[in-house]
Amino acid sequence: MTSYGGKTARHAGACALIDPEAASLIRAFRRRTPRRPPLAAEVSRDPMFRRTGSSFDLKNIREYQFSDDPRRIDWKLEGRTGRLYVKEYYDEEREGAALLVDLSGSLGVFGALDARRVGATLAYLISALGLSVSLAVFDTATRRRLALRRGGAVPSAIATFFSDLAPEGRTDIRAALAEARAASRHRRLVLVSDFFDRGFQPALSPFSRNFFVWLYRPLEDLGPGNGEIEVEDPETMSRLHLPWDEAAKAAYRRREAELAARFRDAERAGAFYARVQPETPKRGLYWSFLEALYA
Repeated sequence: MTSYGGKTARHAGACALIDPEAASLIRAFRRRTPRRPPLAAEVSRDPMFRRTGSSFDLKNIREYQFSDDPRRIDWKLEGRTGRLYVKEYYDEEREGAALLVDLSGSLGVFGALDARRVGATLAYLISALGLSVSLAVFDTATRRRLALRRGGAVPSAIATFFSDLAPEGRTDIRAALAEARAASRHRRLVLVSDFFDRGFQPALSPFSRNFFVWLYRPLEDLGPGNGEIEVEDPETMSRLHLPWDEAAKAAYRRREAELAARFRDAERAGAFYARVQPETPKRGLYWSFLEALYA
């Protein structure tokens, strides 16, 4: 598990939704020397796309678009027709990632803007480095979807997708996973959430490769010292008077420890797991994620 924390000053003025360091991360990641180069890297010339198996079913032949990787152009077909085409395969669809971003009511505690930034930056990085992305925002159900082609990351489209989304509703991760599995052939799941769902079990994910990003706010940030606090449940909008004493804090810590233990078990089984705090630098998170995605 990797944890990213610490305090940083908030940047003055409006910030871009996609992390400003994303472009430099992409350039650096493309230049790096892989520790375990894929077997087909020399054939595909695409470090993020590895063909395996004995056959690849052709899904579609379509005209080349500006957002496509020029290396995927079928030059033989261009020679016969004088026009540019690319081929799409079903295996390419499986090689993509389903990216689910939790924007249920409880994300207001973490910080909705920071949550949207993490989701938007991950979507941009994955697509720009050569994987298709099925992007979805959810609470009790999927609220919005966006399909990003391989190499077709458009920052403005991703920013628009997230721009007017605010935290609302209850968290139902299991329903979101089931819906994403039914709607996608991707084998990868990237789940960004505060995991405010006691029934969630990382080990029961229906995807074969899993990447969990825990949007975490420390206990010390949540309330004052001992006493009683009035809170508004972000998922039901009801106001509650709750004790905030040592017993309440201990219960909160137990819940955190249980969730962390579940993630450690998933990590031992091959999942990626990182915990990130709001308003902190996230370059380390993004780099670790890309390394795990490529491994």
